[in-house]
Amino acid sequence: MKELLRDKGFLAAMVVSFLGFAMGFPFYQVEFPLGSGSFIQFYQASLESQVMLFLIPIAAVLPPGGSYVRESASGFLKLYLSRVSRMDYIRAKTCLVYAGGFLPFFLAGTLSFLFCFFFLYPLELKGAVSWEEARGAVETLLRISFIGGIIAEFSGIFAAVFRNYYMAYGLPFVVYYMMVILKERYFPKMYVMYPGEWVLCKESWGTGNAGIWVFFLVVSLAVMLSHSLILYWRLQEV
Repeated sequence: MKELLRDKGFLAAMVVSFLGFAMGFPFYQVEFPLGSGSFIQFYQASLESQVMLFLIPIAAVLPPGGSYVRESASGFLKLYLSRVSRMDYIRAKTCLVYAGGFLPFFLAGTLSFLFCFFFLYPLELKGAVSWEEARGAVETLLRISFIGGIIAEFSGIFAAVFRNYYMAYGLPFVVYYMMVILKERYFPKMYVMYPGEWVLCKESWGTGNAGIWVFFLVVSLAVMLSHSLILYWRLQEV
């Protein structure tokens, strides 16, 4: 966590994430006095905005997804591996990259929620919290955070495969928007591979939408395992 918090890319990702929440906030819908639970509804709308959907792949690759390129090119990797085992490096790097994609959205989303609560809740005509709506907002934030972690892992995979910053930062963005374009233009029923559906979760994902969480778990484990195997292969050259 210390390494992650010192990373400028992590701080930049938090700023971009927070801007995404702020730019997606429906200010034009705010009419005083506010109805009960309005602050949660406005917060949910900012989470589900097109601005947020657009900024996810940008913010997710800013933290240390491409750090392997820097470490291998500078010679730091050889020095570091003289102090720790290869497996320790692989385990730490894989978790660091995933956390670097997950946490900026989660922390920025939590901060955005606090802003909505402190500034809008006192303006409600009758303050009340719908726990069902609150749970829905938390689940949406978690889905966005999981997407960020998965995209960050793809950034780490491309960094290890190509050892190139452009591939590490640009290719996840391209893949993300290819899936958006394919679904919206050619395969309208292919919602399982559509990032917008991962955020909104409007289609059928089983009882209580449990399938979306299984999907995130399986994909997260798959990309982390792939990243670990590619790093193990690359470290044989060091």
